Amino acid sequence: MVHDLLVIGGGIQGVAVARDAALRGLRVLLLERGDFASGTSSRSSKLIHGGIRYLETGQIRLVREALHERALLLQLAPEYVRPLPFLIPHFAGEGRSAFTVGVGLKLYAMLAGGHPLAAHRSLTAQEALSLEPSLRPERLQGASLYWDAQMDDALLCVAIAMAADRAGALMKSYTEAVSLTPSSTAWAVRWRDVDTGEEGTAQAAAVVNAAGPWAEDIRARAGITRRAGLRRTRGSHVVLPSLTKERALLLTARRDGRVFFVLPWGRFSLVGTTDVDDRTAPESIGPTREDIRYLLEEAARAVPGLNGTPVRAFAGLRSLAQGSAIMPWANSREHRILREGSMLTLLGGKYTTHRSLAERVVDQVVRMTGVKAGRCITKETPIEGRKLGEGVTEMDVASAVRNERARHLEDVLQRRSRLWLDAEAMRNAADPVSRWMAPRLGWSDEVRAREVKRVLEALLREKAIVEAAR
Repeated sequence: MVHDLLVIGGGIQGVAVARDAALRGLRVLLLERGDFASGTSSRSSKLIHGGIRYLETGQIRLVREALHERALLLQLAPEYVRPLPFLIPHFAGEGRSAFTVGVGLKLYAMLAGGHPLAAHRSLTAQEALSLEPSLRPERLQGASLYWDAQMDDALLCVAIAMAADRAGALMKSYTEAVSLTPSSTAWAVRWRDVDTGEEGTAQAAAVVNAAGPWAEDIRARAGITRRAGLRRTRGSHVVLPSLTKERALLLTARRDGRVFFVLPWGRFSLVGTTDVDDRTAPESIGPTREDIRYLLEEAARAVPGLNGTPVRAFAGLRSLAQGSAIMPWANSREHRILREGSMLTLLGGKYTTHRSLAERVVDQVVRMTGVKAGRCITKETPIEGRKLGEGVTEMDVASAVRNERARHLEDVLQRRSRLWLDAEAMRNAADPVSRWMAPRLGWSDEVRAREVKRVLEALLREKAIVEAAR
């Protein structure tokens, strides 16, 4: 069988393209050399937002589209996406003025239309401190309150991957595209299962390269030598014991004027992100000591009670369409679709706009191949979800293995639960979760021990970086 579409990459863009195409009736094959969402799509700031800071660089179209997609995701994926209030504190002589922020929020609300999350207001210093007593009172002149949304990024990505599977797409995780060979009528792909070594071949009329920071590698395997214009930047985060009550903080770093967040996650706060050009191999990316110090020091300027040691630290590698900006945080987040024959390479884009990007991509695939296809229905099709607690049960593990393609211990701990928040919780869960997985995956005692060791060693390496940053 010749597939209508081969998608390479099981991050959010790839699985969204596969789902959209399968729902339209296309025959789809997706190859992901790791777990679904195992790259950047599980290492984001975990926000579904318009991106208020992009208004400063004139990305009005992107913000409008992202706010429209935010509204859709709140409606279609309520298990994974939820409203979140934000405070922007205004300190005398620091950051953007209350007036500038107020103008930005009015434009943000206008672009959001009549959505309830468009509401925003100004607060006095006393009101701001009553809502978030952890804020530094010195030089605090007031704050702005507005709304955006928070998400479980890895869980949402896995849910969309499984929705694509139910729609008829062949979704193969831990399967690498070893080679790509074009012909006059189709692409031939040779693939290899990275766990078992099993190999196979397939054909497809068109290819979507959604490999994110690996996109250039995929183009090289297809014999394309011209550079695509990919800019890779590192985004690091730390998780700390809770710093705020229930609101997120949007803060401005004093040393470089960058915007970053303090985000509530139950008993914890997620602080991030950095934005640094990085040519490191994507599979080796991690937070640096400098990244961790930067986040801790800048957050402590607004929240002086911050004195805890991070319980997690992680980093992802963004794949941006190269723009003219010198500083990485000023580079546009707009997507670019690069066509080379019947291959489309996706550059840039935001997690929030994955659905609308997928719609454009599949539209282009249909025009390019002439395949008969139905209309796009992702605007009205809910994303099935499951309720999650802070821990993980044997039933959760059984579902992750049976229904969500979990093949390794890390897949459950990092991407099919909320244990990612706490290294200690991950360490404690590693042994029992591995024992629940073993009979379902046919693991020997040796394999199970190896799975646990791999998780614990990764957490030790992370702990060493955190301690070195203190």
